[in-house]
Amino acid sequence: MPGTSIHELAMAEIERLSRRGFQQLSLPEPLESGFEQSTFVQRAARLWVEGLIAIGFFNIYIIADYFIRGGVSWFPLQLRLCIVTPIALLINVSMRWSPNKLYRETSIALASCLIGVTHLYLESNTNATSSAYAQVGLIVTVIFANVVMRLQFTYAFSTSAFLLASDLVFIHQDHFLNASEKLLGITLAVCAILMTVVANYSVGREERLGYLMRLRSEIQTQELSFLNVELQKISYIDNLTGLANRHSYELQFAKFWREAVDAGTCLSAIVIDIDHFKITNDTRGHLYGDRVLVRVASLLLQSLRCKDDFAARFGGEEFVVLLPGATQEGATIVAERIRKLVEVAGSPALPEPGSHPRLSTVSCGVASCWPSDSNCQDDLLDSADKALYQAKAAGRNRVCCGGLTTTVRKRLSAERRVLRGLPKGDSGSWATVD
Repeated sequence: MPGTSIHELAMAEIERLSRRGFQQLSLPEPLESGFEQSTFVQRAARLWVEGLIAIGFFNIYIIADYFIRGGVSWFPLQLRLCIVTPIALLINVSMRWSPNKLYRETSIALASCLIGVTHLYLESNTNATSSAYAQVGLIVTVIFANVVMRLQFTYAFSTSAFLLASDLVFIHQDHFLNASEKLLGITLAVCAILMTVVANYSVGREERLGYLMRLRSEIQTQELSFLNVELQKISYIDNLTGLANRHSYELQFAKFWREAVDAGTCLSAIVIDIDHFKITNDTRGHLYGDRVLVRVASLLLQSLRCKDDFAARFGGEEFVVLLPGATQEGATIVAERIRKLVEVAGSPALPEPGSHPRLSTVSCGVASCWPSDSNCQDDLLDSADKALYQAKAAGRNRVCCGGLTTTVRKRLSAERRVLRGLPKGDSGSWATVD
């Protein structure tokens, strides 16, 4: 059954990620590749929109900060507007092209680190207020990277660790904060980093669980469809011979009949019965009888004209063939080919050495008609069945044709005259199909 190994792998990963405690988020191949393939376009589009909004707010903050401080120095404004913002915009624009995972996550992580380090550099060791304010800016940067951008966990953890290390360096070198203020700043930064990393991990796990559950649902749907197709095949196929069964025959007969009525074409039926089959069963056993049925079914398929011809096991040792578009003459040729093939091919070999199987032959009854509202399928099959009994009564191993006495309106008059041998000048509007 297709997809079973992937299904089992997905089920195992769902169970693993659903457990309590920390679990590794990366999935085994090919699930990780499938996850990335199914989410990278949507993720890149989200990063583009949310990143653009974040850059806009960042620049509003820069300008507001400059005027609030009374325009003391142009350097912070120039550094942020002329270096940090263009780099962030360049990275953000590149998201429009749905880049691969390595570039996407690394570039956002580097941009976050650049923003955080720049903020620490500009605010630390300036005055007491700015040094305290630097911690707030660092926390905002961590929230941006881990919660807003939702870097994948490995990148989020690495970015957070780098920003925390940078904070430790700047706090250590800051001369405006006392020891207790430094400890408070570090504590706030550590708490913010831990909370956002945990949130990032939870979001990452939920994303992967959601993907795995969708994948499981898709695979189950595919497997169910596959099973339904197989069950449908089984319900339409005779298990022994591999031919269509009686139910399939009835559906196909109705379809051929409707098509013949709509197109005004002829439809022929051949009913085939294996001669002396009961004696074969009684003397050689039912297993050998089954082999005879399989042999005849195989030869029957070889005798058909084209893929549109239809053969089915009608019941017991009886078969039926439907020939759309075939006249009685064409159907008789097919029936004779079936009879001759079975006669020449003989019966399946017997397991006992030196034994000679009874010669398998078939009798065939042929009937044809032009389907219309004036006749029905049962008329055609009844005529073929009567012709079969004529063949049996005449000595078996032969083909007989039956007549259909139902009158139907003539279609395609020129063609019908040729088929029935009518004179060219006949102007009758009704005809009897024999």
